[in-house]
Amino acid sequence: MKTAWFKGLDAQSEADVKSAFKSSSRLRQRLTELCQQKSASSLSVNKEQYESPNWAYMQADNLGYRRALSEIISLLDD
Repeated sequence: MKTAWFKGLDAQSEADVKSAFKSSSRLRQRLTELCQQKSASSLSVNKEQYESPNWAYMQADNLGYRRALSEIISLLDD
């Protein structure tokens, strides 16, 4: 469990978050699967996208989206 979950919390709130985290393993697992699917589907590139004058911006957005999904997945890991 990442320490980011506890940042700014008092001792009681930290204990509550730890308990909730441990009891939600199936939900976290499913959310991780969904995020991984979203990340994998964002890898597909249509040939027509290369011809767009905004291709670089679209790529930057896609990379940022995948990076955010990766961060969420890391927070969901035990």
